[in-house]
Amino acid sequence: MPYVLPQCYPRILWLTKVLTQIGIDRLKPSNQRQEIPDAGLSGLYLVVQPTGIKSFAVRYRHDGRPRKLTIGRFPQLSIQEARIRAREALERLSYGDDPGRQKDNPERFEAAFSIFMQRHVSQTKGTYETNRIYKHDLLPKFKGTYLSQVARRDVISLLDDIVDRGSPIMANRVLAVLRKFFSWAVARDLTKSNPCEGVTPPSKQTSRDRILNDVEIRVFWQACNELEYPYGTYFKFLLLSAQRRTEVSEMTFEELDGEEWVIPPQRAKNGQRHRVPITAEMRGLLKSTGRNSGYIFTVSGNNPINNLGRAAARLRKKISAIAEVSGLSLMEEWKPHDLRRTAASGMAKCGVFQEVIERVQNRISGKFAGVAGIYNRYDYEKEKRDALTQWSAALRELIYGK
Repeated sequence: MPYVLPQCYPRILWLTKVLTQIGIDRLKPSNQRQEIPDAGLSGLYLVVQPTGIKSFAVRYRHDGRPRKLTIGRFPQLSIQEARIRAREALERLSYGDDPGRQKDNPERFEAAFSIFMQRHVSQTKGTYETNRIYKHDLLPKFKGTYLSQVARRDVISLLDDIVDRGSPIMANRVLAVLRKFFSWAVARDLTKSNPCEGVTPPSKQTSRDRILNDVEIRVFWQACNELEYPYGTYFKFLLLSAQRRTEVSEMTFEELDGEEWVIPPQRAKNGQRHRVPITAEMRGLLKSTGRNSGYIFTVSGNNPINNLGRAAARLRKKISAIAEVSGLSLMEEWKPHDLRRTAASGMAKCGVFQEVIERVQNRISGKFAGVAGIYNRYDYEKEKRDALTQWSAALRELIYGK
């Protein structure tokens, strides 16, 4: 006999009958949650929410306690497929396993994405960024969800949430990762359709050309002096090193190798190990932290700094206050990534060649795109050190006049 719900579950009672695809499609929602048993398989239910969402679930007992396993949403999952999954779950139950606690089902989002990272993303240059997007945005939204349950409205809801928190460009990147993942999942027959099809990027993305001028750099540095550790030190290091925001924020003392900072492939955006020469000014910032192990820029000591958007907002307020007291015009809106562009422009102003700047910043576009990058294996270590040394000297003269 089908498992009988305790009285505490509000629902509309139905006579047991064999569920059909047409019959499910015709079912209308009511003001109460409905659970309709399937006479075709004991323990399988169709759940109809007042919102109209329909899904399949298996009710069973494990260790004497009632449990429920949601196995897919209709119509992405047909009644025939639902019975197959339900039988698989009940078979695991017969061996003493709790089917609701199976973590290795490749049709669930996190298990499938793990395989995607191993078999596809690890072969590309975007491993670190994809993994960051997965942990920060995708996993909290879709953990435990069957791929067939993810609908277009879920994707749009996720993107709206990211835009609403003030990260419209990140929403575009999340959509790109999610679309690529589901295309891969469809190709491997893990799901029938890609819920990202027809979803347009929520924000128009234009390349920025903002750099800080000499006056702005002086005010920026003064404001960093007034910002508490680790944030003020972090922003200074961004400008001096010309590296990416997360590469710097997650930097550890264990990555320091003599007079170089070695960014491992798994943390580099392009997946390539990158050696950054440490200048005297950068070394001074590292010593000022009072630390010698673990994360360099950290509040707790156990995790790297986060909430960088809020820290940048506080820095902008300090910059505005300094500019107002000094009688300077307010700075045009800037973002932390503009510091990387400012450093690149500053090195060019010092006479550093473009290909050296690209090596300093671990970029594989420009002069190192395509065949040129494949055949030119020179490491440019001396030129990189000279470039960052010149840039540090230019900043020192600009800020301190010496």
